[in-house]
Amino acid sequence: MIDIAERHNPQTRIAWEAARQAAIGVGMSRAALLPQLTLSAMGGFQRLAFPLPNYLSSRGYLTSNGAAVFPKLELDYLLLDFGHTRALVQQAQQTALAANFGFTAMHQELILDVIRAYYAHQAAQAIVGASKAAAKNASVLLRSADARRNNGEATVVDVAIAERNLAQANYDCDKAEDTEHATKHALLATIGLPATAQLNIQPTNEQRLPQIPAQAVHKLIEEALRARPDILADVAKLRAEEAAVKSARASLRPRISLAANVSAYLGELKTYGTAQSAPASAIAQPQTQAFLQMTWPIFQGGLRANAIHMAESREAQATATLEKDQIAMEREVADGQDELETALAQVRSAEALQNAALTAFDSASQSYAHGVGTFTDASNAISALYGAQAALAVSRADLFTKAAALAHATGQLVSPGKPFGGMDDEE
Repeated sequence: MIDIAERHNPQTRIAWEAARQAAIGVGMSRAALLPQLTLSAMGGFQRLAFPLPNYLSSRGYLTSNGAAVFPKLELDYLLLDFGHTRALVQQAQQTALAANFGFTAMHQELILDVIRAYYAHQAAQAIVGASKAAAKNASVLLRSADARRNNGEATVVDVAIAERNLAQANYDCDKAEDTEHATKHALLATIGLPATAQLNIQPTNEQRLPQIPAQAVHKLIEEALRARPDILADVAKLRAEEAAVKSARASLRPRISLAANVSAYLGELKTYGTAQSAPASAIAQPQTQAFLQMTWPIFQGGLRANAIHMAESREAQATATLEKDQIAMEREVADGQDELETALAQVRSAEALQNAALTAFDSASQSYAHGVGTFTDASNAISALYGAQAALAVSRADLFTKAAALAHATGQLVSPGKPFGGMDDEE
């Protein structure tokens, strides 16, 4: 299911395109370090008329027709800008790195969402099974109450209560099925499939339970600092802002570059209106120019200084964001460890509760069927068994979800093939 979600969930494509755009930005920033060549060409026809004295031209003017092409190749090559462009490249590289970590973080969030939806659906399926079993048991109890009433061993009240219990069990069954449908649709939405898609999931009651990690909490926090993609993304963003500060400061210094061009005039000129007809003159000569140019901003009304202040402010903001996320990460790891321990204890308690409820149900139902037990005990045993089975289903789903949440908090939540804390990846 995780593989399906990775291929179909739109969030994956959004994060991937964001990382791809950041990588393209690195290539665009590096282009400023390379020579820039521009080829241009212009061509056309021109007709001009000039007045002349009558002794030079009987008609008093001459005309000139010309056609020409002007090709031009220009070169612009940055030689020195005191690290301004290289700082921009470094900023783009760190931004791309942060985007890659962001993609990984989104990937892990998607895995966690799939796991949550999967086990929620598993719990809903188990509750449906328990509710159907409770309805079946209530139906058996109603038949027993009817039989005993016919034999004069039960009252009308016992039969009415048995009918009420059966109606309540059917209601609980319908409600459980509605919840099961809702969790199914939520799971389909999480993995990126339409709500009308067919989804059949086999119960995993024999799946090995997650265990408490052997590492202490401070060790888990150290692992999270090294592995959490959102923390690593914050570090990359901070380095990108540091590079932006370098770039802003370097913009105060001169920029030295080489500029050159090669051009040509390719065409001919024909003149009419003079006493003697002149032949057309043609030209095809190259022209070259080369310059070493320096630009140095002297005064721009505080623009550069404010740009530096802005970059420094963003750097401070990135530092504070990193500190905030580290504090939140430490709390997530500590809470996740505690919640996993609590969830494991709840599963063990729920297992004991179900075993006791099952024993009590068997005893109470058999006793009532043989005429030695009370109706109240049998009725209560059915309700208690259903409650215990539902509690076990919910606690098991919560345990697997809490194990995945702790793996996510420490940055260890990966695709199937690398379980965490003893959690199998059958989903």
